[in-house]
Amino acid sequence: MLMPSPIVVRSLLARYASLAGQDSAAARQELEQVSYTLCVTTATTTIEDALAAAEVLAEREVPTGRQEMSAAAA
Repeated sequence: MLMPSPIVVRSLLARYASLAGQDSAAARQELEQVSYTLCVTTATTTIEDALAAAEVLAEREVPTGRQEMSAAAA
């Protein structure tokens, strides 16, 4: 199973957090897009589940190139 990069997940979580407090039409539209991307990235169907899963994924350590290659070979 493919796992999303913790860096990508952290970026999505940060973007979601920055947009969540805004009240413009553009911010709401972008928040919908980020929410959708979080759901797809975490293989969930609700933003609540996506945020919970993303928090867990974001805590993962970013593998170095050598570790990444070893994991792919296994």
